[in-house]
Amino acid sequence: MVNDERYLTLYASYADAEGTGIPIEVSLEELADKLFCTTRNVKLIVRKLEEDGMIEWSAGRGRGNRSKMTFLIDKGKKLMELAEHYAMKGEYQYAFELIQTYGEGTSVRQHFVEWMNGHFGYQIAQEGEAEVDMLRLPVYRPIITLDTKNLYYAFSAHMVKQLFNTLVVFDRDAGRIMPSLAHAWEVDAAGKEWTFHLRKGVLFHHGRELVAEDVVYSLERLKGSTASGWYVRSVAEVEKRGVRTVVIKLDKPNWLFLRFLCASALSIVPHELVRQDERFWTHPIGTGPFRFVDWKQDRFTMEANPQYFQGRAHLDGIMIAVLPESSAMFTKSWEQLLVDHDLKDIEPEQGWKRIEYVCNGCSLLTWNLGKPGPQKSFAFRKAVDLLINRSRMIEELGEDRIYPAWGFFPNEDLYGMAFHADCERAAALLKESGYKGEPIRIGVYGIHEQDARWLQRELAAYGIVIEVQVETWLTVREPDVLRNFDCMLYCVVFAEDEVCMIELFEQSGNFMREQLDSELLAWVKEKIDAALACRTEEERWTQLMDIEGRLREEAHVSFLLHKKLNTFYNPNIKGVGVNSLGWIDFKDIWLEKETLSESSVGAD
Repeated sequence: MVNDERYLTLYASYADAEGTGIPIEVSLEELADKLFCTTRNVKLIVRKLEEDGMIEWSAGRGRGNRSKMTFLIDKGKKLMELAEHYAMKGEYQYAFELIQTYGEGTSVRQHFVEWMNGHFGYQIAQEGEAEVDMLRLPVYRPIITLDTKNLYYAFSAHMVKQLFNTLVVFDRDAGRIMPSLAHAWEVDAAGKEWTFHLRKGVLFHHGRELVAEDVVYSLERLKGSTASGWYVRSVAEVEKRGVRTVVIKLDKPNWLFLRFLCASALSIVPHELVRQDERFWTHPIGTGPFRFVDWKQDRFTMEANPQYFQGRAHLDGIMIAVLPESSAMFTKSWEQLLVDHDLKDIEPEQGWKRIEYVCNGCSLLTWNLGKPGPQKSFAFRKAVDLLINRSRMIEELGEDRIYPAWGFFPNEDLYGMAFHADCERAAALLKESGYKGEPIRIGVYGIHEQDARWLQRELAAYGIVIEVQVETWLTVREPDVLRNFDCMLYCVVFAEDEVCMIELFEQSGNFMREQLDSELLAWVKEKIDAALACRTEEERWTQLMDIEGRLREEAHVSFLLHKKLNTFYNPNIKGVGVNSLGWIDFKDIWLEKETLSESSVGAD
């Protein structure tokens, strides 16, 4: 394929204007300069291109007569062939880089993404005499990390769940805690001492059996960590009693502790491997339904764990392909299982099923109270909140935006309420705040830029100057970047209602926590401790909703919109379920092959 790329380089240099079939005067010295090689190597390259039927070459004879090269293959056709070749090898990023480099003036980018419609999805591959069930799934955001200490994003947490297990899991349908690595547990009357009994025969992917020391190490290593340390802040001691019993002692009652233990961050890891190998998280080993195979910049590959203690997955392998966000705009219908929060109004194939539901969370604007500026004034924050017409925002931006948000959680009783800006009161508050047109910097990342640009236009009509600072998934968490924002626009998704609500204020580095002042955070911590000491869910929510109420009343947060999520799936693909993180559960997916026509499967 090296010569194919050389062909594209020369085509872009000499034939973009003329096209194929037209002799073009060149010299060996010019070609050597374009290909960064010697004239001797150029002669070999030209001969090979000619042998491969890509060019015709007519060497110049005599002084002053230049050689002539005729390009025989259309640039778009050759580029498409090359992009497909690298995609089949799983080198998606490189395929898109080639299209970015050579695709100007062609429709290759769009055609390439359309070609991948059939490349992704649930496919049956033949390996020798065996059929292998594979799922190729494209995503438009990277796996940031698999280290349980540093989980901020839902997709990374979801991938951790494929490779690891927690002591217990929460069954959302049944509304109760279920056994996982622990088959039984007890708690004392004070809610401060929890005892867990581990299953026998659970094997890590490298073959060693799970023991109590793995649980002790997994919980202890979280202490003090940025993203996940808050889960164990009240853990005073983790003690092993025998090979398969663990006692966790808390310094305060926590009747929500079992739900904490369901989180991906509290997955159990093999203690000796994590201690010994600093690179463990680049090739992780867990007890989960899938085993790690490979992780490159543009793809992540797993295979089924045949010894999984809760039954082998139906899939044999999964390949997650990380594609450029810009490629999503060309996508109309993917032949695949798909849940992607960034895709908009795509339509499923005829006969496919759609699951549509309101995301458990909302988009919001939070104000940085640790930075000098107009946002320190309650009157200014409240004025901005009153000027944001959520109903018009939904009408004008559309796509997955569906209801105005009055708080963190969707509320069917409020769906029909239109939101009207209160301009008169807002004007009085702006005057009271002393705002004199100072620029307000809104920080965003990823898909939220469009909403921020809308706010920029909307608020400009009232004399409020907005600057939008766009960051990436990674740079937005840099402390200096985060401190520089006057406010942030982002989404919160509550995978586990009560736990995620608490996470907003307990997790170091969480956008919400980082932008509130110390006095308010101290009050919030007291409310959270009071909630955790309550034995009933109703009592806990009374405490937690006091936090939401104060944030709204004091305009620390402007709740913006609720969004809808769509899942499209082929009805012949069974076991499709969306977990609490908003992603497909891979383990139970299977293909009803008897009813599936050959054309609907796709082929390698």
